[in-house]
Amino acid sequence: MRFSLSLILLFLSSFSIDLKAQTEAFGYVKDASTGEVLPFVNVYFSGTQSGNTTDIKGFFEIKTTAKSDTIIASYIGYKPQKVKIKSGQVNELSIELEPDIIALNEVIVRPGENPAWKVMRKVVANKEKYEPKNLEASEVESYTKIEGYIDKMNAVWENRKIIQKIVATVDSIAPLRNKKGQKMIPVFFSESLSKVYKRYNPELIKEEVLNSNIQGILVGENSIAQQFVGSAFQEYDFSDDWMQLFGKQFVSPIANGWKLYYEYELIDSLMIDGAMHYQIEFEPKNSQNLAFVGKMLIEKGTFALKNINANITENTNINYLAGLQINQDLALYGKEQVLLPKLVDVKLDVDPILGVYPGMYAHFKLSYKDYVLNKPKPTSFFYVPVRVMPKQAKEDFWETKRHIPLEESNEQIKEMITDIRNIRAVKTYEDLLEFGLTGYFEWGNFDLGPYPYLYTYNDIEGSRIQVGARTNDRLSKNWELDGFVAYGERDNEWKYNGKLTYILSRAPWRTASFSHGYDLYQLGLKDVSPDDNPFFYASSRFGNLIKPYYSTTNKFEISNDFNYGLNATVGAKATTFDPIFDFEYEHNPSDSLSNTSTRFKTTELSIGLRFAKGERYLIDGNQKLIVGRNKWPVFELKYRAGLKGVLDSDFNYHQLDLSISHYIPYDGIGLGKMNFEAGRMFSSVPYPLLKVHTGNQGLFFSDAAFNLMNFYEFVSDSYVSLKYTHYFEGIILNQVPLLKKLKWRLVGTTNIIYGGMSDANKAKAGDEFGTEAGFYTLSDKPYVELGYGVENIFKVVRVDFYHRLTYLNNPNISKFGVKINFQLIL
Repeated sequence: MRFSLSLILLFLSSFSIDLKAQTEAFGYVKDASTGEVLPFVNVYFSGTQSGNTTDIKGFFEIKTTAKSDTIIASYIGYKPQKVKIKSGQVNELSIELEPDIIALNEVIVRPGENPAWKVMRKVVANKEKYEPKNLEASEVESYTKIEGYIDKMNAVWENRKIIQKIVATVDSIAPLRNKKGQKMIPVFFSESLSKVYKRYNPELIKEEVLNSNIQGILVGENSIAQQFVGSAFQEYDFSDDWMQLFGKQFVSPIANGWKLYYEYELIDSLMIDGAMHYQIEFEPKNSQNLAFVGKMLIEKGTFALKNINANITENTNINYLAGLQINQDLALYGKEQVLLPKLVDVKLDVDPILGVYPGMYAHFKLSYKDYVLNKPKPTSFFYVPVRVMPKQAKEDFWETKRHIPLEESNEQIKEMITDIRNIRAVKTYEDLLEFGLTGYFEWGNFDLGPYPYLYTYNDIEGSRIQVGARTNDRLSKNWELDGFVAYGERDNEWKYNGKLTYILSRAPWRTASFSHGYDLYQLGLKDVSPDDNPFFYASSRFGNLIKPYYSTTNKFEISNDFNYGLNATVGAKATTFDPIFDFEYEHNPSDSLSNTSTRFKTTELSIGLRFAKGERYLIDGNQKLIVGRNKWPVFELKYRAGLKGVLDSDFNYHQLDLSISHYIPYDGIGLGKMNFEAGRMFSSVPYPLLKVHTGNQGLFFSDAAFNLMNFYEFVSDSYVSLKYTHYFEGIILNQVPLLKKLKWRLVGTTNIIYGGMSDANKAKAGDEFGTEAGFYTLSDKPYVELGYGVENIFKVVRVDFYHRLTYLNNPNISKFGVKINFQLIL
């Protein structure tokens, strides 16, 4: 099974446990006089070191195997409370703390500065000297434990036979319930031991997974699971002003602009390990902003952050998030005195998706030890970002190597997952879920799909049926065969494509492939990749096709990854162009005796370079999977040369294309997405070989298109374009009293393109150029459209309003349009 599916379950899971062999207590701590819940209260078993603090909702959950019949709850400003419990059982409690009121002599209060501000100023002033980027390199041994559960099932889900079977299996070992008493299903458990290596200039990271122990629904002991469960994907650096979580920018409590976003209160001074620490609570000024609420410990003297408990609540403008708690212990290491993590505990609680699917919860525990500083590895060492070492099967490996002892509940969870996977119906649900999310259905050594192309209907083919499949790594870890067969009942034509790929190397990733196919295409969509835009491409096959043509393609390609995120691709391609619309081109327009043709062939060689600094990727079976959002721009450059006479090719030509894509975080004002493209055809060729700019005449908007441009409206042999979208992430609407409860988010779009066409190519196009039935160029002025809209309507709908600002006199165009889209976003 593909781990990408289990990752969705893992990051949307819920956790709680009732154990017969342990003493467990859970519940809420409240203010006895007001009834308000109290966050960050210390709750622990008397006579033990087993305890925890209440979360932002005042909820706690603790357990121990030691004998104890008393719980103690303590909090600054309140009297400690002792509560008797039943040892060896599960105890549900509601603890009320009474304020500790002390009679004082007359106190004169004079206005002055918040004492927490004095501490915060020194924290921010000193944090830069403790940052790891001051090092040349670091390496550390890390241990990661992950648990994932499904909960919050509605009555419909709980009454399903498969759920009842699973719950019965779980209850036969140890009944699982969350804090609301709802039934729980374990879906994932893993522990891994890694070595993490970093260089800070240039910024490089590599993780070697020394060993892993993985069990889960929708996941087996495959390579991508082993790559994901390490610590490299669980980093939380609060020294950054803006932290990226869930693809969004959260402002840190110790950001340089801390006073703009947070309220602070100095609540205590504590002696810890012989050093005095300030305890400061913080909360966002606007509860819906992307910020944290919690507390932190600041060491007096150094003003270094030694512990932080940061929470995201359901009030934050992020979908489906019931809560996130990050508890991190840090220490100063080495003569350089850099601040690095020791322990990290993360709890993620997610509400039911769309109110239909169950909620989920995940619990991550990470431990770091044996730091080695300033002994850099060569840059070539970091070429493969994640490396899975050969599995170690020694029985005592985990007993001697794990940093955090396993709890008895962990062993029970592993047993539960094994038994759940043995239920036949669970396997069926796993397959159906993978099919729905990836488009492919795994059938032994083959993946059947993708389903978006299964059925389409248009004016040329009528009803088109397409079936496809690819081999997976079960059949071969070096060879992959991918293809489809399709038939149109109206044109009575069989279409097909087959691609054979040989994986030369996985580290670095190197492949060689050959493909052969015959299919029906549209000239107005020739630059849209089916792999990048499957649903948009599939939907474009419905209705009336724009300038359709049949084409036979043979393509050979070699792709090779180099260091520093550089990839090079070389290839050769031979194609035929057989239009089924009125088309002809003149071989030599300047010659009065020149004849015309209605079809042509091309043979070309291509060289492509792609540079993506800092990009991370994993290997999923026989696929290379790029993960995470790159903070650096991604550059792509491609050169193509046509070879006349080779395999009956009709033209010589030279074409160069450049693209730059980049996500741009703006501190405090959202996230931008920029796509820049430029290209030029340096030769005289028929217009189907030029750049046909992608329009969109449908109801749904597409990032790949200009949304108020008609299909095949503009063609260029040289062009530059810029598409920019800004996601305001609720920053503006969060301030509007009536709208902020809806959690809508503003989106702004600007699409600009400027291009032209040489006189030779205009002449070669004949009557197609400058006519209503043909195409226009962009030589007079740029095409410009502006859009504004709202996303996150009912959590799934985005509505955009577009205005076309130029070329308003072109026939059959829309000056204004509304586009919608359905998207599942956080």
